[in-house]
Amino acid sequence: MKRNRVGSIMLMSAAALTTIGGFLADWNKTHLFNSKWTSHAKFHDAMTILLGSMLGASGLYLLQKRNGDQQLQLELGALLPAAFWAAQLGSFAFPGAKGIEAEFPKRVPALGPVRLNEAPVSLLMLSVISVGYALQMKELK
Repeated sequence: MKRNRVGSIMLMSAAALTTIGGFLADWNKTHLFNSKWTSHAKFHDAMTILLGSMLGASGLYLLQKRNGDQQLQLELGALLPAAFWAAQLGSFAFPGAKGIEAEFPKRVPALGPVRLNEAPVSLLMLSVISVGYALQMKELK
């Protein structure tokens, strides 16, 4: 399969960020080492970190694989990291769920009235994955 460089870079970057993002965002006093969190809340945070790492790493593996069903590998390589970001975005729909600014407002920048919390980041990542996927699918045809 001929690889579109831009699409490939977008997908690989999104998968890589999904792989390490949980450690970068949560391995600190606001999350995993937050003394106010219960041990069960920390369990769920650890589970989220590991799930993101596994989905991102699986995506990376599939996106760089050169033999086998290239379309299926591309589809799954994009879908697995996207599932993490979609779940993060969907979490805002649950009762009482809020972004990091609820506890640490100074850590979350704002662009006018919009807080750049987990929701815009998730939308951005889903957009990057979607555009990268579309560019790569175009190359398959």
